[in-house]
Amino acid sequence: MTLRVLVVDDHPAFRRALTSALTMVDDIEIAGEAGGGFDAAEQAKQKEPDLVLMDLSMPDLSGIDAMKRIHKRTPDLPVVILTAHADPGMEKEAREAGASGFLAKGSSLEDLVIVLNEARSGG
Repeated sequence: MTLRVLVVDDHPAFRRALTSALTMVDDIEIAGEAGGGFDAAEQAKQKEPDLVLMDLSMPDLSGIDAMKRIHKRTPDLPVVILTAHADPGMEKEAREAGASGFLAKGSSLEDLVIVLNEARSGG
């Protein structure tokens, strides 16, 4: 079953590289892209992805606040955080806010796919 992912990151080059890498993975489709938290909440509503992959640090709305907005509309939509700020305190805050997964940006594509699939299955 294909996993439709909304990719959210405020750095266009990183976002493009990430979407490019994910399109090479079997059973993953890019549902859309967003460059900020407000756009992420709107895209999640419009594009109806299966999962949101989102950065924490964005200039307009943090990933935590964007996730809260998304979960108000679609509480069961999994959100996986992919961030450069991967410390235990941030992970705890993200999970308490409803994150289904948490991963450092330096992680491998293989590790990312594992976390996405775990989040999809509710793990």
